[in-house]
Amino acid sequence: MKKEIPILLGLIAGILWYTEFFIAGMFYENLKLFFANGFKIGGVVGVMVGIYSVGRQNYAKIKYNNERYYAILRVSMILLMIFLGAKRGMSSGTPFSSMFMNVYVPFQATVFSLLAFYIASAAYRSFKAKSVESGVLLVASILVMLSKITLGEAMWDKIPVIGEWIMDAPSSAGKRAIIFGGYLGSITMMIRIFFGLERSHLSD
Repeated sequence: MKKEIPILLGLIAGILWYTEFFIAGMFYENLKLFFANGFKIGGVVGVMVGIYSVGRQNYAKIKYNNERYYAILRVSMILLMIFLGAKRGMSSGTPFSSMFMNVYVPFQATVFSLLAFYIASAAYRSFKAKSVESGVLLVASILVMLSKITLGEAMWDKIPVIGEWIMDAPSSAGKRAIIFGGYLGSITMMIRIFFGLERSHLSD
């Protein structure tokens, strides 16, 4: 019964959640509000679990001298942000907002700028014309990149038009095919969870 009851509850909740898209009425409006509040409560519980997990991991690192200084700095910054947010709020102009905009946002930009180098190296390896398909990809990527800068238009006035066509026609079709495949995979996973075929969340 420890596994059958969660499977049954998940099946009932899933059916109710999806039938409200097809059936109108006050019952389903209240049900939608119930699920929305439930997601908020689940989010709060998730934040609490995350705080416990971060505290536990960093405590172990501090205790056993495994990256101790990084762990101390990480915990100190978390506590500082919590203190600033609780004392003065999180609106614009507060110390919390200043720390967020002047420390966190530049760090985030730094990480994304580092990712640009990995993307460039991956593009260099992918754009080698070893076959007909990779050659087509190389030509298309060069045309798209040239269409986004003034140099491409200066070289030939049709390059921006060709670049836009590549983005609107072949690229858009491939993107939709990938999204469609992702939707089919999501529906398959939903059905497996509904009927208890996916047992990972039940520790089986």
